[in-house]
Amino acid sequence: MSLKASLIIAAISTAVSGIAVADEFPSMEITGVVAQSAGPGYWTADRRKAAKERVLFRDSEISAQVAGSSNLDFSRSRITPRSANTANPYKAAGKLFFTEPGVGDFQCSASIIKNRVIVTAAHCVFDPVAKSFFTNWVFIPAFDGGLSNPAGSQTSPQMPFGAWAARFVTVSATWSNTGGALPNNGDFGLIVLQDQSFAGAAPVSVKTKVGASFTAVTNNLANTHVTILGYPCNFNSCNIMQRDDSSDHRVGSTAAGNNAFEYGSDMTGGSSGGPWIQNFGDPASDAPTGTRNLTRNAVVGVTSYGFLDPNVRVLGASGFNAEFAAMLNAACANATGNC
Repeated sequence: MSLKASLIIAAISTAVSGIAVADEFPSMEITGVVAQSAGPGYWTADRRKAAKERVLFRDSEISAQVAGSSNLDFSRSRITPRSANTANPYKAAGKLFFTEPGVGDFQCSASIIKNRVIVTAAHCVFDPVAKSFFTNWVFIPAFDGGLSNPAGSQTSPQMPFGAWAARFVTVSATWSNTGGALPNNGDFGLIVLQDQSFAGAAPVSVKTKVGASFTAVTNNLANTHVTILGYPCNFNSCNIMQRDDSSDHRVGSTAAGNNAFEYGSDMTGGSSGGPWIQNFGDPASDAPTGTRNLTRNAVVGVTSYGFLDPNVRVLGASGFNAEFAAMLNAACANATGNC
């Protein structure tokens, strides 16, 4: 699949310096420099509405089970109150729109983890079969598609912190080298966003404008409690952020080196790339007191896949690991001030 001329691709096959990396990651990441992209100007209200959900389905011996028989408990609702999408920490999550050249426009979920860096699923960034990046990414933090969106406005109730174009993207070599097989140890990607100016003021980063971010933490997806945020299209037509809480889980595979874990959820397409957050919340004072109590609002993975039968009610994620840490180093090193 060919890329539009506006996207310049550079394959990086050497490890990022300054971090200890396991031998199983001989090629740490594949990066793309976005020289020029249609970005926010391309994404009219009609195009956003027509964008298809991006979803990966895993099939297995349990795909024909009845509702909930996977026995992974969870609770889910759209965020409450509805206005919480503009409050900390929810506002660090949002919608990601992009184009797969020759195929069409799609939507996923994503979240802010550094000054200019957002994290999403690799399958919202890169085609591992064609070895090609998608294009036209735009991230809308705290998106609420059920509210008004005046034509030509830089911010609006629907886009309270604006819409942000990409300038650099990176995906794991694992995702590319395994052809997108599921469960996958590397279904995560990073996007560096361009700064922008509001009302003629000096350009600012997405984190500065939003005033919030999550913190990426490695090796913490197993044996924990997660709050999953995203915009699944089976609820509110992909327009309103949903919240899922679960501590009931299983490994994605019994294979050696497995890094994928599955938790209870009834979210489907559109939630891909949404953050899985440990120690979620914004307390008035005290830090969490659990066994993993060092980091508040720690993203430990992102939504990767569901099952062909939605009644299974399970989502899988690739846990952040040494490969992810090296990718984040690369994104931070791309330009001064990214992190």
